[in-house]
Amino acid sequence: MRPAVYNRPGRAPSSASSVASSVRTNDTFDAILSSPTSSRTSFDSWNSSPRRVEYGWQRPAPIKQYRRRRETGELFAALPEEVLGLILDELKKLHLKPGSTSCATCMMRDMCSIAVSARKLWKVAQVALYEDIQLVGSDSSAQKKRYKLNFGSRLVLLRRTLRSNPELAAIVRSLKAPAIPQGVALDLYQNLVASVIMACPNFERLIGFHQNHDYSFNRLFHALSTRRKLVEMHWTLEPSQFQRKRRMSNAAALLNSENPNYKEAPGDLLPQQSEDFLELHADWEHLETLSIHCLPGATLTPISLIPDIVSRLPALQNLHLSHLPFTAFNDANLLSLPSLQTLTLSHLPGVSSEGLSSFVRRPSSRSIRRLTLQHMDVDSLPALSQILSNLTALETFALVQSCAPLMPPNEMIWLFPYLASPSLRKLHWDITSNKSGACLADSVLARSIAANGFPLLRILRTPNDPEGIFQALCKPMESVEMGNEQFRGLISRCTSRPSPPATPTTPITPKTPTKTPSFGLNFPMDDQLFPSKLSTNLSQSRLAAQKRLEAARQTPRFTVNVTSEDGTVVEHYGMAGFIGQVESKIRYCVTPDEGATDENGGLVDISDVLGDGGENLKVEGREGCTGRWNTYSGNVVDKKDRERWFHTERGRWQHVALP
Repeated sequence: MRPAVYNRPGRAPSSASSVASSVRTNDTFDAILSSPTSSRTSFDSWNSSPRRVEYGWQRPAPIKQYRRRRETGELFAALPEEVLGLILDELKKLHLKPGSTSCATCMMRDMCSIAVSARKLWKVAQVALYEDIQLVGSDSSAQKKRYKLNFGSRLVLLRRTLRSNPELAAIVRSLKAPAIPQGVALDLYQNLVASVIMACPNFERLIGFHQNHDYSFNRLFHALSTRRKLVEMHWTLEPSQFQRKRRMSNAAALLNSENPNYKEAPGDLLPQQSEDFLELHADWEHLETLSIHCLPGATLTPISLIPDIVSRLPALQNLHLSHLPFTAFNDANLLSLPSLQTLTLSHLPGVSSEGLSSFVRRPSSRSIRRLTLQHMDVDSLPALSQILSNLTALETFALVQSCAPLMPPNEMIWLFPYLASPSLRKLHWDITSNKSGACLADSVLARSIAANGFPLLRILRTPNDPEGIFQALCKPMESVEMGNEQFRGLISRCTSRPSPPATPTTPITPKTPTKTPSFGLNFPMDDQLFPSKLSTNLSQSRLAAQKRLEAARQTPRFTVNVTSEDGTVVEHYGMAGFIGQVESKIRYCVTPDEGATDENGGLVDISDVLGDGGENLKVEGREGCTGRWNTYSGNVVDKKDRERWFHTERGRWQHVALP
């Protein structure tokens, strides 16, 4: 009986059995080829085998795939909202970047157009509009007339929108409020801004609208104290009414009983004022950045007030202290600070070199990545050595002071590098007193850099480099000038800042302009007195560095002798004159940080943070934006198109933040 055939696709069982039998009987290759089964082709074998109908031969799929034509908007609908949000973020950067001809008003106008262009963009554009609100410049006179408001029309409309739509209010993270309009009471305008903040449950920071605090009840600071998600706070403290009546501190005599260089201090706060100021920080569990600046005559007492404030801020990472008297902050307070990422100490007479040395030796201080010491009068080179060596995570260090650090009389340097840091990447070094030549501290630092004491150093900024010893350690540059400084001579603004008074005084009253329009803005911070010591002006530093570079080109590094066939010298000339080291990885920086000025030596100062940021159009040479930068500029301009893009002239404001 013939065996049944399996009902499966593939080669026939008879063919397989014949080949297998030939292999088992050790037949020759010729015999296998002569067999009738082997003479069949593969297609013949396929067709000869029984198979089911549904397993018949099929044409293989083509290699080139023809994709279906997409419907209109199908690809756009497939984009996730995260991608669309990144696109709108780039659009905001184009509008608000430094040097742009646009402004915040033009940016918001484009965002509104995008929001109504597609339903998918509605939610993404809402986040881009309300997450970071920037209201710059004066309100439109037509808008004030339409809504019958004397001031703050944009803030009133914003408050109405946020109160009526809680979802939008939950998006708001930061607010840039306009400057105070002229002729408007300060408390009324602060109350308006406070009402907007109270409508935002997730509010994080108030930028560009810095107001002084005189320890009296204020709705603006009360509103900020209720925002639990606040991440940034800047205090500008002025004397209270009680301090103005009583200028002398009771604690000053006790703290300086053995100090021959006795200094006066502002009067102490009332116990209730200290307690109220402490309670303002009670709910800021997410606060990351805290800045405290005292105007002349202001203070924070008792001496334990700042440690108590810091202890209530578990998320604090960045701390900036400026112009605090010795009755408010001293070495003991410095040692009580928690682990931080950024620390700025500016004009603090209560902190000594010994206190700084003890501070950096703590294990909790090793987390500091950025340290700035401005006019702290560090008088010891060993203290600087301990600062650089103990802060193992330090990446940016800035030292600005008039007196140069010295070596103790019973110590001397045997080996270099004496100053060293394995992690430092950016160094700002400005000893303002030595104008004619390098001091001992400059020489020690230069020799330490040459001895590879800073292996990761990439940026070096030394505004006061009279001998060019630091420029000679960096990479050569073709030019160090900016703009047309060589044609305008010495800049007169180097002495624009007033000199500090001998004793603390009360803040001067803002000057009343003689001729000002009724729709203008007030910028009280421009008239505040900041008794800061001068830094080296970067404009002069650039001119001096360029002069050294041009002098170095006169001394060539290579000499070329052109000889004739008989060996006589036909031509002799030098080439490749420069200053610096070709193998160096350090860049010699003579430009200010973002938001800083040349007058401050390139560092961001508290005066830069509290300034107008480009909003004040009364500054000479500053132009505002009217929205017509993107209209047609041909011979024929549509009047309707021109009016559609127009808005009230407003300054191009830039946010300046402390590093």
